Amino acid sequence: MTGRIALARRKLASAWRLGGRRGLLVAEASVLLLGARIAVATLPFRRVARWLGTPVSPGALIPPAPRERPDDAATMVSWAVRFAAGRLPVEAVCLPQAIAARAMLKRRGIAATLHLGVWRDHREAVKIDPDTPPAHAWLDASGQRIAGYPVDPALIEVAAFV
Repeated sequence: MTGRIALARRKLASAWRLGGRRGLLVAEASVLLLGARIAVATLPFRRVARWLGTPVSPGALIPPAPRERPDDAATMVSWAVRFAAGRLPVEAVCLPQAIAARAMLKRRGIAATLHLGVWRDHREAVKIDPDTPPAHAWLDASGQRIAGYPVDPALIEVAAFV
Protein backbone atom coordinates (compact mmCIF):
# COMPACT_ATOMS: atom_id res chain seq x y z
CA MET A 1 0.00 0.00 0.00
CA THR A 2 2.88 2.38 0.78
CA GLY A 3 4.20 2.00 -2.78
CA ARG A 4 0.76 2.80 -4.12
CA ILE A 5 0.57 6.00 -2.06
CA ALA A 6 4.07 7.05 -3.16
CA LEU A 7 3.09 6.47 -6.79
CA ALA A 8 -0.07 8.53 -6.32
CA ARG A 9 1.97 11.34 -4.75
CA ARG A 10 4.32 11.43 -7.73
CA LYS A 11 1.40 11.42 -10.16
CA LEU A 12 -0.43 14.17 -8.26
CA ALA A 13 2.78 16.21 -8.15
CA SER A 14 2.63 16.35 -11.94
CA ALA A 15 -0.83 17.90 -11.63
CA TRP A 16 0.44 20.42 -9.08
CA ARG A 17 3.20 21.48 -11.52
CA LEU A 18 0.51 22.42 -14.03
CA GLY A 19 -0.35 25.42 -11.86
CA GLY A 20 -2.85 28.12 -12.72
CA ARG A 21 -6.21 27.36 -14.25
CA ARG A 22 -5.35 23.80 -15.32
CA GLY A 23 -4.11 22.93 -11.84
CA LEU A 24 -7.35 24.20 -10.31
CA LEU A 25 -9.40 22.20 -12.82
CA VAL A 26 -7.49 19.02 -11.97
CA ALA A 27 -7.93 19.72 -8.24
CA GLU A 28 -11.68 20.18 -8.74
CA ALA A 29 -11.88 16.99 -10.82
CA SER A 30 -9.87 15.06 -8.19
CA VAL A 31 -12.16 16.07 -5.32
CA LEU A 32 -15.30 15.27 -7.33
CA LEU A 33 -13.88 11.95 -8.54
CA LEU A 34 -13.05 10.88 -4.99
CA GLY A 35 -16.51 11.90 -3.77
CA ALA A 36 -18.22 10.09 -6.64
CA ARG A 37 -16.05 7.01 -6.12
CA ILE A 38 -16.96 6.87 -2.42
CA ALA A 39 -20.66 7.42 -3.17
CA VAL A 40 -20.77 4.71 -5.85
CA ALA A 41 -18.92 2.26 -3.59
CA THR A 42 -20.98 2.85 -0.43
CA LEU A 43 -24.48 4.03 -1.34
CA PRO A 44 -27.37 2.15 -2.97
CA PHE A 45 -27.76 3.09 -6.63
CA ARG A 46 -31.17 4.72 -6.05
CA ARG A 47 -29.43 7.32 -3.82
CA VAL A 48 -26.62 7.89 -6.33
CA ALA A 49 -29.18 8.22 -9.15
CA ARG A 50 -30.54 11.41 -7.53
CA TRP A 51 -27.26 13.15 -8.43
CA LEU A 52 -27.25 11.92 -12.01
CA GLY A 53 -30.03 14.20 -13.19
CA THR A 54 -33.57 13.69 -14.40
CA PRO A 55 -34.11 10.14 -15.70
CA VAL A 56 -35.44 9.84 -19.24
CA SER A 57 -36.03 6.90 -21.52
CA PRO A 58 -33.05 6.47 -23.85
CA GLY A 59 -35.46 6.09 -26.77
CA ALA A 60 -36.96 9.51 -26.00
CA LEU A 61 -33.64 11.31 -26.51
CA ILE A 62 -33.11 13.11 -29.78
CA PRO A 63 -29.46 12.80 -30.71
CA PRO A 64 -27.94 16.29 -30.75
CA ALA A 65 -26.42 17.58 -33.94
CA PRO A 66 -22.64 17.42 -33.79
CA ARG A 67 -21.12 20.75 -32.84
CA GLU A 68 -19.29 22.62 -35.54
CA ARG A 69 -16.66 23.60 -32.98
CA PRO A 70 -16.17 21.88 -29.60
CA ASP A 71 -16.97 23.86 -26.46
CA ASP A 72 -13.63 24.82 -24.89
CA ALA A 73 -14.95 24.57 -21.32
CA ALA A 74 -16.37 21.09 -21.95
CA THR A 75 -13.12 20.01 -23.59
CA MET A 76 -11.12 21.20 -20.56
CA VAL A 77 -13.49 19.39 -18.16
CA SER A 78 -13.10 16.19 -20.17
CA TRP A 79 -9.31 16.53 -20.10
CA ALA A 80 -9.19 17.35 -16.36
CA VAL A 81 -11.34 14.35 -15.38
CA ARG A 82 -9.23 11.94 -17.45
CA PHE A 83 -6.00 13.48 -16.16
CA ALA A 84 -7.11 13.30 -12.51
CA ALA A 85 -8.57 9.78 -12.82
CA GLY A 86 -5.20 8.47 -13.95
CA ARG A 87 -3.43 9.99 -10.97
CA LEU A 88 -5.63 9.13 -8.00
CA PRO A 89 -4.62 6.43 -5.51
CA VAL A 90 -7.98 4.70 -6.12
CA GLU A 91 -9.51 3.47 -9.34
CA ALA A 92 -12.07 5.91 -10.72
CA VAL A 93 -13.83 4.08 -13.55
CA CYS A 94 -16.57 5.19 -15.92
CA LEU A 95 -19.41 6.04 -13.51
CA PRO A 96 -17.39 8.21 -11.09
CA GLN A 97 -15.79 9.93 -14.08
CA ALA A 98 -19.18 10.64 -15.66
CA ILE A 99 -20.59 11.91 -12.33
CA ALA A 100 -17.60 14.18 -11.70
CA ALA A 101 -17.61 15.56 -15.25
CA ARG A 102 -21.38 16.15 -15.10
CA ALA A 103 -21.00 18.11 -11.86
CA MET A 104 -18.21 20.20 -13.35
CA LEU A 105 -20.21 20.92 -16.50
CA LYS A 106 -23.33 21.81 -14.49
CA ARG A 107 -21.28 24.27 -12.45
CA ARG A 108 -20.26 25.93 -15.72
CA GLY A 109 -23.83 26.06 -17.06
CA ILE A 110 -23.30 23.35 -19.68
CA ALA A 111 -26.09 20.79 -20.09
CA ALA A 112 -24.97 17.16 -20.32
CA THR A 113 -26.54 13.73 -20.69
CA LEU A 114 -25.27 10.77 -18.68
CA HIS A 115 -25.93 7.38 -20.29
CA LEU A 116 -25.92 3.93 -18.68
CA GLY A 117 -25.61 0.74 -20.68
CA VAL A 118 -25.27 -3.00 -20.16
CA TRP A 119 -23.72 -5.67 -22.35
CA ARG A 120 -26.02 -7.50 -24.74
CA ASP A 121 -24.46 -10.75 -23.55
CA HIS A 122 -22.45 -10.19 -20.39
CA ARG A 123 -21.52 -13.87 -20.06
CA GLU A 124 -19.87 -13.79 -23.49
CA ALA A 125 -18.02 -10.55 -22.66
CA VAL A 126 -16.69 -12.09 -19.43
CA LYS A 127 -15.43 -15.13 -21.36
CA ILE A 128 -13.40 -12.80 -23.58
CA ASP A 129 -12.16 -10.57 -20.73
CA PRO A 130 -12.88 -11.56 -17.09
CA ASP A 131 -12.34 -7.95 -15.98
CA THR A 132 -15.25 -6.72 -18.10
CA PRO A 133 -17.68 -4.79 -15.89
CA PRO A 134 -21.40 -5.64 -16.24
CA ALA A 135 -22.29 -2.06 -17.17
CA HIS A 136 -20.80 1.16 -18.53
CA ALA A 137 -21.47 4.89 -18.14
CA TRP A 138 -20.67 7.66 -20.58
CA LEU A 139 -21.34 11.39 -20.76
CA ASP A 140 -21.86 13.81 -23.60
CA ALA A 141 -22.69 17.49 -23.82
CA SER A 142 -24.44 18.73 -26.96
CA GLY A 143 -23.00 15.92 -29.03
CA GLN A 144 -19.49 16.40 -27.63
CA ARG A 145 -17.93 13.29 -26.06
CA ILE A 146 -16.89 14.04 -22.48
CA ALA A 147 -16.31 10.81 -20.53
CA GLY A 148 -16.61 7.05 -21.04
CA TYR A 149 -15.81 7.00 -24.75
CA PRO A 150 -15.44 5.05 -26.94
CA VAL A 151 -18.68 3.19 -26.25
CA ASP A 152 -18.63 -0.47 -27.24
CA PRO A 153 -21.35 -1.24 -29.82
CA ALA A 154 -22.20 -4.40 -27.81
CA LEU A 155 -23.72 -2.16 -25.11
CA ILE A 156 -27.44 -1.54 -24.86
CA GLU A 157 -28.36 1.84 -23.41
CA VAL A 158 -30.83 1.25 -20.57
CA ALA A 159 -31.03 4.67 -18.91
CA ALA A 160 -30.20 8.29 -19.52
CA PHE A 161 -30.14 11.27 -17.20
CA VAL A 162 -30.43 14.90 -18.34
